[in-house]
Amino acid sequence: MKQVGLLALAFLSGCAADEISGVGARRMSSWYDTGQVKKPREDLARTVRELMARQGYNVPDFNEKKGWIESDWDVSLSPRYREGYRTKLQVEIEPLDEGGYNVRVRSWMEINNASINPSDPERAVWIGAGVSDKHKDRIAEPALKLFSTLRLRLFGLNQ
Repeated sequence: MKQVGLLALAFLSGCAADEISGVGARRMSSWYDTGQVKKPREDLARTVRELMARQGYNVPDFNEKKGWIESDWDVSLSPRYREGYRTKLQVEIEPLDEGGYNVRVRSWMEINNASINPSDPERAVWIGAGVSDKHKDRIAEPALKLFSTLRLRLFGLNQ
């Protein structure tokens, strides 16, 4: 019985160490779905890219084969430990059986875990933002901002 207790204690301490180091920390938001949109895929991709660029992200072209757009990382470094962060957006445009498309949006956020010279981009050590109380509630902010402006653009004030 003592061996089981020691094994459980060792396992739990390993999980806690992973959370402290950021290995198991959450780094992405949930998906936010627009619902059915009856517009051509090319128009949707152009609208999504435009809105992502307005949020300050560098956005590559829509990937036709994969059906998604992913921005480059938007980096904001800080001279303070775990204050610097980076975010990116991912958008999927998937066809629906009943016609049209569903646009799915999510965001990623990581914080800089480098304790020595955290403002140096070459020394940055990126971990999931869920490890920081300051940043874990902000992981979904970029996705929610894009999602709300996208719904407003696609459906107007009616929905």
